[in-house]
Amino acid sequence: MPAPDSHPDYRFTLANERTLLAWLRTALALVAGGVAVATYAPDLGARWGSAAVALALVLLGLGVALAGYRRWRANEAAIEDGRRLPASWLAPAISAAVAAVVVVVAVLVGVELVQR
Repeated sequence: MPAPDSHPDYRFTLANERTLLAWLRTALALVAGGVAVATYAPDLGARWGSAAVALALVLLGLGVALAGYRRWRANEAAIEDGRRLPASWLAPAISAAVAAVVVVVAVLVGVELVQR
């Protein structure tokens, strides 16, 4: 544990902040993707398809923003206490969720093409 009068290296805090901003950009991109799907692909494969994909993307964006903030807080606490950074489940979970949305979109696009 560091001495009470010492401060952690500010570079670590700033790097942690940049990581949070990257997660927030990712969240914003997911929300924008959801809005784009709802706006530009209103009947994707099935009547409910576009709405389901758009809602999934917007909720995923919300989840990424909240989880990114939670990770930032946990990392800040570890940096201040001089501990190792906690393990993160965020990247694998988001990757799996985005992959699931991509599979649903692929199926809906396939249905759209078959219906033509």
